Amino acid sequence: MGQTPRYVLATQPRVARVERVGVLVIGAGAAGLGAALAAAERTDVTVLVRGALPESNSALAQGGIAAALDLHDSPQFHVEDTLVAGAGLCDLDAVTALAYDAPGMMRELATLGVPFARQPNSQFALGLEGGHSQRRIVHVGDATGLAVIQVLIAQVLAHPRIRVCEGWQVADLLDLGGQVVGALACDAAGAWTRFFADATILASGGTGALYGLTSNQPTALGEGIAMAYRAGAEIADMEFVQFHPTVYRTKAGRGFLITEAARGEGGVLRTLTGERFMPAYDPRAELAPRDVVTRGIYAALRRTGTDHVLLDLTHLPSDLITSHFPTIHARLLEDGIDITTEAIPVAPAAHYLMGGVRTDLFGATNLPGLYAVGEVSCTGVHGANRLASNSLLECLVFGRRAGRAAGRQEVRSRMPEVALQCLERTAPVTPTWRDDLAAIMVAAAGPLRDGAGLARGQTALLQRPIQADPDQPDAITAANATLAARLIVESALLRQESRGGHFRSDFPQTREEWHAHTLLQRSRAPQLVGVIAPGMAHAAD
Repeated sequence: MGQTPRYVLATQPRVARVERVGVLVIGAGAAGLGAALAAAERTDVTVLVRGALPESNSALAQGGIAAALDLHDSPQFHVEDTLVAGAGLCDLDAVTALAYDAPGMMRELATLGVPFARQPNSQFALGLEGGHSQRRIVHVGDATGLAVIQVLIAQVLAHPRIRVCEGWQVADLLDLGGQVVGALACDAAGAWTRFFADATILASGGTGALYGLTSNQPTALGEGIAMAYRAGAEIADMEFVQFHPTVYRTKAGRGFLITEAARGEGGVLRTLTGERFMPAYDPRAELAPRDVVTRGIYAALRRTGTDHVLLDLTHLPSDLITSHFPTIHARLLEDGIDITTEAIPVAPAAHYLMGGVRTDLFGATNLPGLYAVGEVSCTGVHGANRLASNSLLECLVFGRRAGRAAGRQEVRSRMPEVALQCLERTAPVTPTWRDDLAAIMVAAAGPLRDGAGLARGQTALLQRPIQADPDQPDAITAANATLAARLIVESALLRQESRGGHFRSDFPQTREEWHAHTLLQRSRAPQLVGVIAPGMAHAAD
């Protein structure tokens, strides 16, 4: 990786006021909002939002939330399904906490007003998704994430101890003697503030937007991971990127996710000539784990020379389609596609990052004062491949755990001086920087990878700056996004096997010697940490 500057800012902002807060939360998806509410049980909380509420990846989540609520299901079955999907790299303690907290969390959300679908007998209507052995997906039509977020936002805005600040760009974390004590951020008017906090919770989301076509928000560029890496946090398993197999490219060129539940309810994948291909690729067909379905689609694309396949729901009753997938039905009608009578053009797109800032069971990182929750974190729940509908659940379960832990932390020390040093060339970015970065990432670290392509991608990324001037907000975004991209590519180069969401054509098999986590940390050589269960990983010999 070469020398990584401690700060993304190459020079000091002209003016930066100082503000003392209790807990600082960076991000306002389900994880950030849940953490804020939990921390506010004990202290004042300030939430910095990049855009405006309710913009977040959580608000885009369609399919639902996994919870063992059926009489024939159990949290232990949920644990077992998660471990299978994780391809040997899940942390058993984290998965157990997730699965056993899930039923109570869903009942609590329902009590708070989330209108989960119900059966005629008032029990939860539970869906089935790929990788699950039981029906255990609670949902609100096909807009579950938005329904949950709206309830959490209402709670946060009504809480007397929580302040929400929209339109803020966080550039760097601040530390003193190895302890994170806040962050340096800029408001929409360009004014900088150094926030001095007892505890800082990163909830800034994942990296999907690094790949261009994505189911994520355009702001999901991994900036929080880059900031944590610069500060010295441990970054784990960045090579494991999940590509959602069924994303529709809108007429405007944005990715629009077609939920896993569409296949769970009977949707089938076909080539443009109508051939159903997944049964020949995997016995689980369309209900195989996402990485398997993604590679099946890529195989079909290569064989047919096309850039998309078709997701066909037309054999299902039209009332089932419109009642289960109203958001998808309405959105595609806007583009002239009636999914009750026409198949949906889809292709794989970047969807979820299993790696991130390494944490314990309470969101704490290796840096005192810094917590990470949601997709920015690596809790050990997902291992090498996330099981469908575990992501919102992870946000809620570990957001609450981290918020309560952060709310108990107190810092009584001075605000540090920020000793910025320009180590990289800086310049205004070109208008096409996002497309240029995405082209590198798709070619080098997409669903199918090899050492030569990853090396070319690494070389290209090393030529892009990872520092910027404080008066260039887009350049700051580009610099931290580029650093996050470097972390993905370096981790993928390091792992010489295929496992879960990481597939290398030059190492197509899973190898026992790679039954370990990759670990990156600024100013240290890449490491492998062995997997033990139960409990956190330990340093490998």
